[in-house]
Amino acid sequence: MTQDRRPHKIDAAETAANTTTASSLHTPTPLLYSTVMSKQAGCNIWLKLENMQPTQSFKLRGVGNMCAKAVLEHNAKRFVAVGDTNAALAVSYSGRQLGIPVVVFVPAGIQPSAVRPKIELEGAELIEDGRSVSDAYSAACVYVQNNDGAILVDSADNPAVISGNSTIISEISIQLHRKEPAAVIAPVGSGGLLAGIVTGLHQCRWQRVPVIAAETHNTNSFQQALLFGASEQLPKSCDAAGCDKQSSADVSNKAHGGDNKLNAPSVYPSLLPPLHGEVCGDGDTRDVFTSGGKTYARPDSDGVYPSCIRARMGGGDARQPEPTVATCLSSGSTCMRALELSQAHPVVPVSISEAMAVEACRRLLDDHQLLVEVGSAAALSIVGKGIIHQIVPDLDHDSHVVVVVTGGANINFERLEAYRQRFPFPAPIIAKSGQEIFLRMTDTALPATAGSTTSLSASTGSVSASPVPTKPPPASLTPVPVSK
Repeated sequence: MTQDRRPHKIDAAETAANTTTASSLHTPTPLLYSTVMSKQAGCNIWLKLENMQPTQSFKLRGVGNMCAKAVLEHNAKRFVAVGDTNAALAVSYSGRQLGIPVVVFVPAGIQPSAVRPKIELEGAELIEDGRSVSDAYSAACVYVQNNDGAILVDSADNPAVISGNSTIISEISIQLHRKEPAAVIAPVGSGGLLAGIVTGLHQCRWQRVPVIAAETHNTNSFQQALLFGASEQLPKSCDAAGCDKQSSADVSNKAHGGDNKLNAPSVYPSLLPPLHGEVCGDGDTRDVFTSGGKTYARPDSDGVYPSCIRARMGGGDARQPEPTVATCLSSGSTCMRALELSQAHPVVPVSISEAMAVEACRRLLDDHQLLVEVGSAAALSIVGKGIIHQIVPDLDHDSHVVVVVTGGANINFERLEAYRQRFPFPAPIIAKSGQEIFLRMTDTALPATAGSTTSLSASTGSVSASPVPTKPPPASLTPVPVSK
């Protein structure tokens, strides 16, 4: 491998000169060379440690930038967030730093996440309203409409958020001495991070650096959005001027000043479980639909699925259970800007099993004494299991691969131990891209040598084990040179 593995140290002056948002509240994070993962992968693996942010998550980059701009440009008097999530924690921290009150709406009667005490510690006011996140979101919209100067902070489809997230790449460019990486791997949830990464790559003139977007099989909103060509309609969108019923396409259209390339349908079957022969009664027909030759069921406004499939989900009148251990990747919709950029940049969506993500989470703790959420570790599994060589087969000892470790505060040792007992260790490899499994293996790791696939049983899906495509950037993504 290359001899000089020391990342360039970022100082305050260099950061100000090379990042796009001087008003952000985030801190530059280390780029750690992983000797263990590099030896396993046969190439140089770097970990961008976003778990070292003050809120333990990359969310502070985009959210902090949006909050600072809201104060400077719109005279915001109050920030509003929804859910006890990493995004809400970032909003709460930003509010405290800026001296702005923060209100966080959460559904009533649900089990609090490990993030909630940290939100309260930042001084945010928590308001319980409704039985579901959708109810809490609606209540937040009403609150914004009735309070002058209140801003509902969007953690994904907002230009300021995307701009803040793009600073990850500008830092990596400095830390790698502007040496172009062979690939960037990152988990994708709602898509704000992905949009920021692609934007940053183009600003650094790294238009051909592929981005591997990692999800788990039951949180693959981004994969499904690419397949169906659209994102789910949001119930409402709020800003300082109030709330109207708008789709996410409408919101993105206003934010970016033009027509979206993708049309949003009224439903989007990403996290909705397909039916397997259940017979639904007449009263359930409104909650069943067919798309892409498959039949799906969707929950009502309270998150309750039709009775015909509740038995499979545990029975009773309970609302939808936690669909995944990768909670930070669960998203009901995908950022439209991320979808647009993925059409103009080599982006490879890959989903893995939850067992693989849990294993990667455990290995990060064992190898580097770092504890992150399982969803964040999904990106690490792409390297740890050798899948990276099936996507970018020309990697060698001179290649550099960057994994964005997004972090997350919704994790602790007790929770990780519970996951350890729930899933096999080490985990078998099951990787999907699109609707088909493109890589399945009963062994627990692939060889590091590119192209060694004799033991694989693979069926080609929408993305196969071949080099990622490269596309020239469109005129709207003209690269912006990084300041010297």
